[in-house]
Amino acid sequence: MNRLLTKKNGLIAAAAVVIIAAAVILSTSFSQALTLDEAKDIAGKYVPSTAKFVTSEEEENKYEVMFHDDAAGEGFEVEVHKDTKKVKKVESQMDNDMGSKNVKLTESQVKEIIKKKFEGVTSVSVNLKKDNGLYEYSVDFKSNDFYGDAEVHPESGVILESTVKYGTAITIPTGDSNDDNSSENGKFLSYEEVETLVIKEAGGGFVKDIDLEKENGKYVYEVELIKDNVEYDYIVDAESGKVTLENEHESYFDYDDDRDDEEAAKPDSSGNNSSSGTSGNSGSGTGSSGTSGSTSSSSHISSEKARSIVLAKIPGATINKLKLEKDDGRYIYEGEAVLGDYEYEFEIDANSGVIIDWDKDRIEDFDDDDDDDDDDWDDDWDD
Repeated sequence: MNRLLTKKNGLIAAAAVVIIAAAVILSTSFSQALTLDEAKDIAGKYVPSTAKFVTSEEEENKYEVMFHDDAAGEGFEVEVHKDTKKVKKVESQMDNDMGSKNVKLTESQVKEIIKKKFEGVTSVSVNLKKDNGLYEYSVDFKSNDFYGDAEVHPESGVILESTVKYGTAITIPTGDSNDDNSSENGKFLSYEEVETLVIKEAGGGFVKDIDLEKENGKYVYEVELIKDNVEYDYIVDAESGKVTLENEHESYFDYDDDRDDEEAAKPDSSGNNSSSGTSGNSGSGTGSSGTSGSTSSSSHISSEKARSIVLAKIPGATINKLKLEKDDGRYIYEGEAVLGDYEYEFEIDANSGVIIDWDKDRIEDFDDDDDDDDDDWDDDWDD
């Protein structure tokens, strides 16, 4: 009898030890989970001290924390990884992110601006580009600990927008014919192929960012797509091309330039427009007339709906012109709007409601006869 009691007490004690151990593990697990307040504290170290917290988005493995510096007129979005409790990416954008009609800074001067701003940069590549009639310097840079890109004002040297990613960029294995993972064997999709897949899945928009990651021994692309100022986060299998929508939320930054949906206006291999595909995520182009061919007038959105789409993007604007046109076999709404010192020209797919063209110009800076050559700037450089 005593032997049975001893055995019983031993089992009870062992069970108690297991319960206590499980409680300790569970408690430790919860104590290690990253909270929003912790994420805000971590993110705050990567933005100016004058920047104030605005809002945040929580996703499965990260927080996106947004700040705004009212004095400087600049917004920030900081990604903090939940598991590592480290910052993965920092994006910034000036409220006024327009370029300039004049170029005064040289490429060498822009390189020095980038090196001063992002301490530790070891390599900088600079290119001058003209977008919507204005010049900007497009810059790519990297260091031992981070890499990224930026747009720089060619007169003032202000960094209009930038993206900094921490860590080392992952590249798909290449070059070794014996390597089963070699992209030369066609096993992995290219960035361009992934971009095409995601735009088709979303039914338009433009890809803001693509990152290649290795998760559980598999390569995947993490893709951020902007459509009508909503950010869609996709995961794409680098081998199969399977596209999965992970998250969607309103974009913190205002994307009002001509990048919006310019890909949606391009025909795919069958001659159809990607903005009128059959994607389930976009909510557009799912009717019987799912191609860019002619459609019956009954399938068009109304002019009032077209106006509401524009005003949702630029609240308070005055729409000066809106007309229904047939262009290359499909109906579109063409229009003009004014808000403050800016004039907007837009085109909306009359079948799907997708914005397929969007241009933003400062009113006082542009004349109808202003058609400067891309090379005009090099005559007046102030070195």
